[in-house]
Amino acid sequence: MAIAELDCLRDEFVETLKADVKSLIRLHDKDVEARGRPGEWLRSVRRAAVVLIAANLEHFVEEAVCLGLLHLADAGVVAHRYPEEFRLWRFKQDAHQRNLGLQDSRQLIDLSLKLSSSVRALEEEELALDALRDGFDNPTAANVNRLMGLLGKEDYVEGVSVTVNGVATPARPALEEIANRRNAVAHGDSVQDPSIDDVKRLQKFAQVLSTRIKRDVTHVIEGCMPKVP
Repeated sequence: MAIAELDCLRDEFVETLKADVKSLIRLHDKDVEARGRPGEWLRSVRRAAVVLIAANLEHFVEEAVCLGLLHLADAGVVAHRYPEEFRLWRFKQDAHQRNLGLQDSRQLIDLSLKLSSSVRALEEEELALDALRDGFDNPTAANVNRLMGLLGKEDYVEGVSVTVNGVATPARPALEEIANRRNAVAHGDSVQDPSIDDVKRLQKFAQVLSTRIKRDVTHVIEGCMPKVP
């Protein structure tokens, strides 16, 4: 079963890559093929393209998880059907580093009961999705693992490999390359100079990975939905 919100998110992600990154690639290729020496500004185009790939992929991954959880809330799914890892994370959001007084203890007990209820659905505001988004930034392998882990996908990227231009591409090194190149550019590393082939390869990887993530999030969310007789 498809989840419309996730399908739309993935389609929007691909369109954004086309609008942002592929436009830069076309601009780069057009200038390279022109007469004379290509301008030095093309290096800036390549560097900017890597930052856009990372930023758009970051947004896609966090929104895929958030939309999956929102789908459960909108469907009125009872709390105990949510992934256990997400419910534990949600509890820790309120419990972490509290100097518990009597009232705090009562509130945490109430929250614990809500998160384990077999009759009560979670409301959207109880999901703490803003905190989830705030805790995810550059799409490193570790960050993607942590976010997908909330859906029960422990060490997610370790088992993911996608085909890019006919080549099997493990997710971990590709994600690390995107994150490291993005960090280098964003923090003023003047040496970072990805080739246009690097940009095209990483753009294609991000696009193919988004399809895999959408599929895996959809599978988890479908498994949380109550079975229809």
